[in-house]
Amino acid sequence: MRQIQTVSKYIALSQEGLVSKLECPLDQGLLMPNQDLDGNDFLYCLSCSYKKNIGIQFYEDLNKKIKAVSKND
Repeated sequence: MRQIQTVSKYIALSQEGLVSKLECPLDQGLLMPNQDLDGNDFLYCLSCSYKKNIGIQFYEDLNKKIKAVSKND
């Protein structure tokens, strides 16, 4: 659950223009976090159904970007 909160925080910062948006590589639609029944996290494009599984390194990268923005406040 903590990882989904990290992605949600990142998305909120991207809506404020503080970090780049998580965009679908196929149609540049927004990617939203989700979790399957097995507990695997993924990003999902609502407009074209693109799906990207994500792991620990992805969350670490997002955390670095979130902390960098927080330092600038």
